[in-house]
Amino acid sequence: MTTELTIRQAAEATGLSIHTLRYYEKVGLLAPIQRASNGHRRYSAEDIAWLEFLVRLRETGMSIQKVIAFADLVRQHPNGISHGSDGTLYIGSITSGQILRITPDGKTEIVFPGNDEVFAATALRLDEPRDILWGSSPDFLGTRSANGETVHRPPRIFAIDVRSGNVLQVIFMPEGGFGNDLALDPDGGVYVTDSTLARIHYLAPGTSQLQTWAVDERFRAERIGLAGIARRADGVLIVGHYSNGTLFKVMPQLDGSPTVEEISLERSLENPDGMQFAPDGSLILTEGAATSGNGHLLRINSFASGTNPTPIETLASDLKSPVNLTLVGQEIWVTESQIRHRLRPGQETEVPDRFFVRQFKLL
Repeated sequence: MTTELTIRQAAEATGLSIHTLRYYEKVGLLAPIQRASNGHRRYSAEDIAWLEFLVRLRETGMSIQKVIAFADLVRQHPNGISHGSDGTLYIGSITSGQILRITPDGKTEIVFPGNDEVFAATALRLDEPRDILWGSSPDFLGTRSANGETVHRPPRIFAIDVRSGNVLQVIFMPEGGFGNDLALDPDGGVYVTDSTLARIHYLAPGTSQLQTWAVDERFRAERIGLAGIARRADGVLIVGHYSNGTLFKVMPQLDGSPTVEEISLERSLENPDGMQFAPDGSLILTEGAATSGNGHLLRINSFASGTNPTPIETLASDLKSPVNLTLVGQEIWVTESQIRHRLRPGQETEVPDRFFVRQFKLL
């Protein structure tokens, strides 16, 4: 594919009609297309990728009105993502706290619009037996005060009733910690990584106060420490250190504090983030790549016996700030929050005009 396509070439590449391409731009599904010196439209590779994404949404049976609603959400830095056993997706925005639900038949609705208590949804995990959607809401981007200073509201986690959309709980992080990602246990307990304090918190079922569950100085960082977290069926946790690119295995002990082991990898990871276990027991995770900009989707068999260092398999490359994921059977859904510009000095105002939720298949 050439760098830029005419409208006729774009129609051929996507299977859409020229009329549909113009209509999508008119209703805002497409950002204004760049024009050549003769005034004719020129479609970039990113324009084509976005159009292909819209085509996949339409193929689910989603109406054009619902596609527009979905597109509005994924333009808001999508971050948290989770799913139900039937394949229903829940996608949250880092900038507004809005949470969208998409059913397998294409029905789309806003479960929660966001409010002053829940202003971001950087992680989402569904406790399906209890109809509770847990999330983390750190004020990563902050808000501007009257004098122009950036003010950050206290980080917190929250619970939402997925049937009604009502907020059930809002729990502030202890000691000003930064709640990043979540993992659930079968009893409804919640594990939370803390990116500023060297610890993992735990919220026991039926309680309203986070307790320190694991502490280790290797979790500490000057800026962003622990991020992604995944729980294995036997209770073992894997957590990722965002800044130094290491993974840790955290093993619960019956008679004391959990033990922590660093996982030997064949290379350091560039900002490991969202992660979950696949049906085969391998670990699927995102590599955010804030410095290089070349994000990856990775698979690591972190428990393979006799393998040292542990090999890393790349499932996808050239992702833009992949931050979180969820696995629906053999399907992987990845949110590209595209927040790299907020982590790079001097690039804070370079806000992208479109965002993606990517779908991949496990082989």
